[in-house]
Amino acid sequence: MVAVDFAPILTGLVTYQLLNRCLHKAAKRFNPDFYAKLELDRHRKLRPYFVFPLGILLTLFTTPTCLAAYGETPSAADTFGTDRSFTTNGKICLGSRAVLWVSEIPLLSYSSEYVTHHLLSLGSLALVLVGKSPRRPIYLIYAGLVTELFSDAVALMRFHGRNPENSPTLRRVMLANILSMVSLRIIPAIVHAATMPETRAFYAGGGP
Repeated sequence: MVAVDFAPILTGLVTYQLLNRCLHKAAKRFNPDFYAKLELDRHRKLRPYFVFPLGILLTLFTTPTCLAAYGETPSAADTFGTDRSFTTNGKICLGSRAVLWVSEIPLLSYSSEYVTHHLLSLGSLALVLVGKSPRRPIYLIYAGLVTELFSDAVALMRFHGRNPENSPTLRRVMLANILSMVSLRIIPAIVHAATMPETRAFYAGGGP
């Protein structure tokens, strides 16, 4: 089992809350009318709204970090059951995604879909760490979460009253979201898994 350094994670959780508070204060000061509308439904509008700009900010930070972690992890040593240390980029990549999901769960508690997704994502990360699974695939998957730039933009536009019927821009962003998910998440994950002999053997029952 991989030892986890909780100090950076706790720092990340605190930083997320501070950024969230800053966004609240900025919106209340510079757009008080819109903030007042959000306050009418604190559970479904006020608390969730700021999740999405924070998600965009973190995604812009984590995507190059996860790509760097993927590139600097030797494929020959990235096998099941192998003890190996994390690179700095690897720690930041995995830790930042964990911080994001943990922080978002209470803010998105109105949506069982979001909560379920985040819990499953945290569970899959824990399985990778506990099971000493290859890390390159999860680095690649997390880098592919750059597609969340589009999904977060869609969510923000909906908060501002846009919908597919009245906004051509929203329709274009939604299409870009779908295409990016297929090209940057689904296809790379399938190709990477299919070309790893250790992965095929492990899941077929032929691993150690």
